[in-house]
Amino acid sequence: MRVLEKGGMPMNIRNVQSKLLSLPYRFKLIFVFLLLIVLTALILGGITYYHFAGASQREAKDYQIQLVDQISHNFDRYLKEMQIISLSPLYDEKVLSILNKHQDSADSTIYPPAEERIEMWRYISSLIHGRNEIKGIHMMANDGTIFSNLDSNTVWLKLLDLNNQEISQIKQADGEWVLLPLHKANYYLNKDTEVFSVARLIREPSTNKHLGIIKIDIKQELFDGFISTENNIFILDENNRLIYPKMYETRLFQAIMPQLANMEDRSDLTMTNDRKSYMMTHHASDYSGAKVIMLTPFDAILSEVIQLRLLLLFVVLLGILISFILGFILSKPLVSSIHRLQRAMADVQKGHLSKRVKNHYHDEIGQLSEGFNHMVDEIERLVIEVYETSLREKDAEIRALQSQMNPHFLYNTLESINMLAITRGNLDVSDMVSSLGKLLRYTIDQSTKIVTLEEELSFIRSYIMIQQMRMGDSLQFEEEIDPHLLRVSIPKMILQPLVENAIIHGLSGQGGKIYLRVKEREGEMHILISDNGKGVVKEKLEELKECIQTMERIPSESQNGIAFVNINERIQFLYGCHYGMELQSEKGKGFTVTLKLPRKQKGEESIEASISRRR
Repeated sequence: MRVLEKGGMPMNIRNVQSKLLSLPYRFKLIFVFLLLIVLTALILGGITYYHFAGASQREAKDYQIQLVDQISHNFDRYLKEMQIISLSPLYDEKVLSILNKHQDSADSTIYPPAEERIEMWRYISSLIHGRNEIKGIHMMANDGTIFSNLDSNTVWLKLLDLNNQEISQIKQADGEWVLLPLHKANYYLNKDTEVFSVARLIREPSTNKHLGIIKIDIKQELFDGFISTENNIFILDENNRLIYPKMYETRLFQAIMPQLANMEDRSDLTMTNDRKSYMMTHHASDYSGAKVIMLTPFDAILSEVIQLRLLLLFVVLLGILISFILGFILSKPLVSSIHRLQRAMADVQKGHLSKRVKNHYHDEIGQLSEGFNHMVDEIERLVIEVYETSLREKDAEIRALQSQMNPHFLYNTLESINMLAITRGNLDVSDMVSSLGKLLRYTIDQSTKIVTLEEELSFIRSYIMIQQMRMGDSLQFEEEIDPHLLRVSIPKMILQPLVENAIIHGLSGQGGKIYLRVKEREGEMHILISDNGKGVVKEKLEELKECIQTMERIPSESQNGIAFVNINERIQFLYGCHYGMELQSEKGKGFTVTLKLPRKQKGEESIEASISRRR
């Protein structure tokens, strides 16, 4: 519900108007120029563009329908001529007599006499006279003998395979004419010869006895007379087998096949292939069942529309450029001080807290600059204060833990236990005590918070040794480290919590193997700690990822969410948000933690050192 003021204007419109009037004068000037030019160009251009585009598509659709109809009509007319030719042997007694002599398949290896071949050649040549698009006309007797207008250097005189797919289809038609799709006929000496054919079974008129087959092979050149090469046109038989063009000449045929089953006659569809859109028109012949499909790229249909769109875009951009230049020139003297303040704010946003604005005036902008400088001073002071407070709190916690027990007393006690174990031959106890001593020294030593990867790995090996003493052979450990990464610096104590998590939660109760891999990828160091244990379900994994991303320390039964958050927060605090932790797991397929760290050698300046120096 909108609230009305006394003047009758809604409150939300009043608010928008107030905000627009409060904008800087330079922006308002540029905005007015832009609004006038852009709105005028968009309204006029949009009406013109959509009207012209609609007219172009309608004209293209009508043209496609006419062209497809014409192609289908021409093809049907040609097929009728071929059908008449295929009936002509039924009315020639000599042809029927010669075919009647070649009925016994037992004589399939005997070639016909020369006078028969000459007689048939003359008859067939009379049928094919003046038709260059016909590859050949062949009459095939029941014993496999082939009579053709082509010589023996082009076709075989005998057909060895009398039961191939094409022959079977012709016989099943039982005297009706058959349209065969594009195929490689096996009676040509050149096995790569591709033709489509009109054929029928030759039967004796008086007895209906099957005497053979007449097959008219037609070349692709037939379509050159009534199909333009500029269009994507396909001709298929009633079973959607290709007649034109050859399969290797186009890749669009495979794309339109799935749409043929759902198409109705005269349907117009839009399909996309190879990032191009096409208007598709389809028509099936009632006479032959052949389908003519035409694909016209929308780029060709809308070529003039695209030119108009580019022209309109150029006009709009030119208007924007002109209005921007005028607004910039007219308003620059008024807002130069605002630009200086804006650039200073951008530098501060990038982290340059030492940036200040030089103020030469005492107007409103000058007062704003003074306020900005004071604000940046306060932010810098608070950042250093918060960081120092955090460091003091952490140091206090560590000192409180250290003060609970004298480290030297622990070292001396463990050394005494170690010597006692060696004296009594308990070498396993000695190894375990030595490893425990290394863990305590590494943990309690707070002289540095950045160590090398080699130092951290030594600590992990000692920890693993203690766990293997406790768990036995059920715990296995494998590491794969690139040697040149051993001197890379990492935060101290970031690997042990992850290894401990793998042992306690991944391998608990069943044992298994822990993998530690350190590799360099694209200038970064990636540390992968994985196990082949129980893993976690997808919901639990998403909960952990969200916990890491939001850095919320949500306690759980296992406390592993807190460890993950702490480690990820330390890494991003030291090196930036580009680095951190990634988790991968599936139920029953183990758990993997990946740490992304910069490849820095020990001794390079850290954030801690940088802030300490600034302080």
